[in-house]
Amino acid sequence: MQPEYVVVGAGSAGCAVACRLVQGGARVVLLEAGPKDSNPRIHVPAALRPLLKDSSVNWNFTAQPVESAGGRSLFLPRGKVLGGSSSINGMLYVRGNAADYDGWAQRGCRGWSYDEVLPYFRQSESYKQGGDPAYRGGDGPLKVEDYRTILPLTHRFVQAAQQAGFPLTPDYNGGQQEGVGYSQMTRRGRFRGSTAQTYLRAVRSDPNLEVITGARAGRLIFDGKKCVGVTYRQGGEDKEIRASREVVLCGGTYNSPQLLQVSGIGPGAHLRDIGVEVRHDLPGVGSNLADHFAARLKHHVRGEVTMNELSRFPRVVPEVAKYILFGNGALTFGVTSAMVFCRSREGLASPDLQLTFTPATPIDTGQGALEKEPGVQLTVIPVRAESRGNVMAGSADPMEDPVITPAYLTDENDVNVLVSGVEISRRILGAPALKEVSLGEYAPGPQVQSRDEIRDFTRKSGGTIHHPVGTCKMGEDPAAVVDSRLRVHGIQGLRVIDASIMPTLTTGNTNAPAIMIGEKGAAMILEDRAG
Repeated sequence: MQPEYVVVGAGSAGCAVACRLVQGGARVVLLEAGPKDSNPRIHVPAALRPLLKDSSVNWNFTAQPVESAGGRSLFLPRGKVLGGSSSINGMLYVRGNAADYDGWAQRGCRGWSYDEVLPYFRQSESYKQGGDPAYRGGDGPLKVEDYRTILPLTHRFVQAAQQAGFPLTPDYNGGQQEGVGYSQMTRRGRFRGSTAQTYLRAVRSDPNLEVITGARAGRLIFDGKKCVGVTYRQGGEDKEIRASREVVLCGGTYNSPQLLQVSGIGPGAHLRDIGVEVRHDLPGVGSNLADHFAARLKHHVRGEVTMNELSRFPRVVPEVAKYILFGNGALTFGVTSAMVFCRSREGLASPDLQLTFTPATPIDTGQGALEKEPGVQLTVIPVRAESRGNVMAGSADPMEDPVITPAYLTDENDVNVLVSGVEISRRILGAPALKEVSLGEYAPGPQVQSRDEIRDFTRKSGGTIHHPVGTCKMGEDPAAVVDSRLRVHGIQGLRVIDASIMPTLTTGNTNAPAIMIGEKGAAMILEDRAG
């Protein structure tokens, strides 16, 4: 098939783009470096932990040592499978705050204010619990629902947050984000609701769509300043595919800038250093890397059940039965069951903190194996982080991994917000509803009290929660990579449509915004196709 559009990357945004283009009558080839989503663990929500280091479905990137985070080289999982990171993530559905998108518009991103992106959020989803139709959608491909099974500890947390002064928010994706509320998930019945199993599933039998898996992109193909196709490697063989209209990059925050750079689009001095001929000097490619960096507080508890016990024999046996027979129970859990959006200080226009509660305690700083003793974790996330790193091609070889250099906690305000978030979290965890079942905090522990001690704890033990954005940022300024219609500056026939175009982080998890970007980007392409 001679496609009109070649979409590179079948992740959260890429599947949405391909689906909407095909539904609009366009011929599309969708390239994915990873395999089909046939690994059974992908589809069971609570089975996500092993996927985070499974090289068969995960890029398994590692960051360069981060001096501001104790000199550590942090692990950076990214989905390499149909559905991308939506096939291996924690399934939280968080749109962000209206102020996020109004801020984009104020930065010169025309058409990206909250009122202008809200229709794309609405058309993307089917929210099982309904919600306010002014904000929520009911007939989109993405299935969103509340937790089916909620442990009593989560109810205790929601009560404790209210006791600490935070209002109950019935729907943080509705008209009011601030406050405490129960988590919402992208789930298809009892199964994970990745974009592969929602968007892509809706058009898989359409003759206008061809999906090619195991196809790692190599370099873009040009005719002068126009992009006309892309090379890829499949099964050890180098191939190419050409588009009659456009090539659309949906590789994500790490892969999209690398593909641009090895193809000659990026900061000229760096490209020459790695032996790449400069086709278009675009300084912003790979810069502006932002991510959510978090600290985790942990308590041992008594008299309540946590996921620590439910994930082990013999307690896991009845949970498996519940899942098989009724589609509920512990196997339907994601990583967070409730959350608080709040402000670190007075005078802020919108929340700058997200506190996520989990009735479980991973052994490490991420989402690894769980401890044996019952415990709970509260994760403190400064959601409007200003620290900026970069992603650069390490050589001219497109088959090498990119060099990822985060800059966590290099902005002093990020540190101050994180420390304040720890103090606020301690207030919630010390409220009566949780205090009566807590055996005490063991991370960071009662010995860590002053702001300097908390600061030191966060640098040494904090970690990313895997929300990288910004390396192909949208805008009209000299550091921007794409314009407001997501077209690469200075190049024809080429767009980037994924989380890398975000100028700034959103207030919360980034999967829902990435899907919205896919929806809006596809609509722009179809508008231009119609003339």
